[in-house]
Amino acid sequence: MSLHNITFKNKEITKLINEEMGKPYGLISKIKLGGIGSRRMIIQEFSQDISNLRLKVSGLQYANIELRPKGIILHINQGIYTHAWTIPFYHLNIYNGDFFTIHGSGSYIKFEKEKSWKENKAFIHKLVKLKAEYNPA
Repeated sequence: MSLHNITFKNKEITKLINEEMGKPYGLISKIKLGGIGSRRMIIQEFSQDISNLRLKVSGLQYANIELRPKGIILHINQGIYTHAWTIPFYHLNIYNGDFFTIHGSGSYIKFEKEKSWKENKAFIHKLVKLKAEYNPA
């Protein structure tokens, strides 16, 4: 798991993310997968170790998921800043209860399950399937 500020383009950070998660899917792969990004989801809660990403002012905070060959990237909006939380498939756990929660390496983000859950249900099923099929060989 790693957190990166991706507000501004940085070749070193892009290189690190690509090494850890695999390069972004190409156009043909995106079409075959039926898309590689979730709709935006409303963040309810952060684990203590990443709570610094919470907005300092009140208001809704959003994130969305990007699929990569070796895992996912959670794009977290924090006002004018955007952070990328990379979670390899082997560290990724997803919980579906009263809230939808993504865990990675002991950290988590909890999402509201109102509108965003319905919009992202097919995407989440695709994510779970890709995680199950992932073979690091």
